[in-house]
Amino acid sequence: MPNNKLRRAPTIGIEIPHGYNEIPLGDLDALMQTAGPMITESVPGHIRNDVPNVLGALHFMLATLAANNTLYSGIGLHRTAESEIERIAVSWLTVSSFDYGEERNPRLVLSELIHTKAATKSRGKLAVVETPTVPVLYFEWTAKHIAPAIASYPAADDAPEVFQIEATVPSRDGTAIAVVELSTADPGAGPQYRGMVLDMAASVTFPQPPPDSESSSLAL
Repeated sequence: MPNNKLRRAPTIGIEIPHGYNEIPLGDLDALMQTAGPMITESVPGHIRNDVPNVLGALHFMLATLAANNTLYSGIGLHRTAESEIERIAVSWLTVSSFDYGEERNPRLVLSELIHTKAATKSRGKLAVVETPTVPVLYFEWTAKHIAPAIASYPAADDAPEVFQIEATVPSRDGTAIAVVELSTADPGAGPQYRGMVLDMAASVTFPQPPPDSESSSLAL
């Protein structure tokens, strides 16, 4: 994505699915001070010494998200079924918004983003999905990420796989984009999030319309 075209965009509107708990990106120091004692109390005694390191990594990650135009960040818990087995899948959801330059056809915006992915040799499943308003660029991939070192947690023999989805929504005039990103360390459950992410992308508005007291939409 061309860095010289990314400037903070105006407020957008989006429908956040049920099952997600927002992690505020405002006063992160206060958040860590509040969360620290609760997390320490809730974990087994033999890993409590690692809580400060985990909180430090979480603070760094959230601060990085906030610095990169993330407007919403949340953790979701959803029941997932594979064959006859039902379990809980955990996912991380973020929504970002950017100004993207001069007015033009939104399809030209997506074309440029596709060329950028090709130039950076991004590997994954890519598709342009038509919605009632604008086309959406859908990109899906699985990557391995090095797990943070936690003394009391056994190290894995191999880096864990993370299933990721990115849906990019241009505004009708091509001057702004919104990006919905989902990650889960449960690759088997990942494909079940495809429809949800595309529904979110289709719900994006630039800018957010006047609030409706009966609406579940979220202004970001």
